[in-house]
Amino acid sequence: MKSKTLPAWARLVCTAAAALVFLLVYEWAVYGVSLGKIYLPASAWSDEVYYAKQLSAVVTHGVPQGYFGFNESHAEIGRFAAWGPAVFYLYAIPGLIFRGQNAFLYCNLFWVLAGWLCFVWGTRLDWKRQLLFGVGIAALNAPVRYVFSAMQEPLHYALVLAVLGLAAGIRRGCRHAGAVWAALFALCAAATLVRPYNAVLWLFPLVLAWPRRKAVGGTVIGAAASAAGTLVLMKKFYAPYLFTNVDLGAVEELLHGHFWAAARSVYYKLLGAWQQLGQEIADGTRVGSCYLLLFALLLVTLACVIWNAAHKQPVFWKVCALLVTLVVFLALMLMYRPGEASRHTIVYDLLLLAALVAEQPPLTAAAAPVLLAVLSVAGIRMTTARGDSDTSTFTMPVYNAGLSQEVADLQTALTESQTRLTSDDPWDHVCAYALGGGSHFGMLYAVPDGMGLQFDEDTYLLDPANEMHSRYVMANTDSDVAQYLEENGWALLYESSSAAVYERG
Repeated sequence: MKSKTLPAWARLVCTAAAALVFLLVYEWAVYGVSLGKIYLPASAWSDEVYYAKQLSAVVTHGVPQGYFGFNESHAEIGRFAAWGPAVFYLYAIPGLIFRGQNAFLYCNLFWVLAGWLCFVWGTRLDWKRQLLFGVGIAALNAPVRYVFSAMQEPLHYALVLAVLGLAAGIRRGCRHAGAVWAALFALCAAATLVRPYNAVLWLFPLVLAWPRRKAVGGTVIGAAASAAGTLVLMKKFYAPYLFTNVDLGAVEELLHGHFWAAARSVYYKLLGAWQQLGQEIADGTRVGSCYLLLFALLLVTLACVIWNAAHKQPVFWKVCALLVTLVVFLALMLMYRPGEASRHTIVYDLLLLAALVAEQPPLTAAAAPVLLAVLSVAGIRMTTARGDSDTSTFTMPVYNAGLSQEVADLQTALTESQTRLTSDDPWDHVCAYALGGGSHFGMLYAVPDGMGLQFDEDTYLLDPANEMHSRYVMANTDSDVAQYLEENGWALLYESSSAAVYERG
């Protein structure tokens, strides 16, 4: 008698379809905006346009035609900003298929579904545990909100889920182990190249390879090579940011043999970061809420490890997730400013949740609701807490016909201006945005694909000592920057209620 069980590939297809439906229905039910009505130019998150335009430059031209940077800066090699180029070549894999203004959003859906499938395949998650995992994500809310955005967080969700899934598959003795090992190495290397602290994910292949010396050596070499590659990317291929967003002071002290100075640097950096976290949590800000959620999941996972160990139950993946998350947290406190690093913690919230769902022995009738209730309270606090401004809320940008027309008109004006140029100078393909100039940054979506963007502070633009290289500058006509540009011979190319763009004469 033939088995009625679906083949593995069919089960994965069903899993992907169910996950996609879950994400789409959740987004529509919570935010009241269908996928087709999401309109990124109306978003309150300024980083999104930077990500979206760098991706469009890669898929249309291979590399940006103009410079991406801050305060008229650019990378020593290449033309990407502080988040490239590895991120955007990874996004270009699905980006070659998904085009248009919301391409980044569709790529995020692709990566999350791919990571989810690897996680389910490797851990052999049944439908009940997948449902629990989905409900946990829904309770947190923030992970789903980032999926429907032009932010790169979903790529990191996918990477940590895929790494956990492939490692679990190797440990249970999957077929084609050699290919899975190669994929695991490739994922760990990719994760390291797109964010330096992700090098800690090499812990997963390392613990699996530990019984075999050659495998350990290969893992260490792979981790060292990808970490070195990351440092080269940061040093040579990243445009300097407005401030030091990655602090490598302690690392540089160690490299110069100043061990005491490195230790002092670490101590004072951690002390300052911890004090700031305490203040953010006390003030009830979104930054504080992000860290509060991370601490809660760390405590829950630690409690489960202690309980499981005492009762001789599995703890392997929970311990790995704990170690990875703790190392990443320390790296965030040492290398980043706590405010900017807060959203990075959501990636490791998902890793902890995934490890709990995959390995924790069947939850009792009381334990699962308690866990989900804690996640719900934390998720509500994080997504409704006070942000950096009144507009920094977890709302979904909705299509705006008036703004859409302005974007189209500006795109026409810029395209016509670009077609008149014969210069190969990258600066002739750059539009600078005055950060305090009063214009709506969503208008930057009008910049033709391939052109570069600069986010420039007004104080920088208004200083006569700073030579302005960008051919275009966006700022409202009633701003100090606009007045300064007009006084220095810049011509008004376009003007609307949302923005004005000046062209260098």
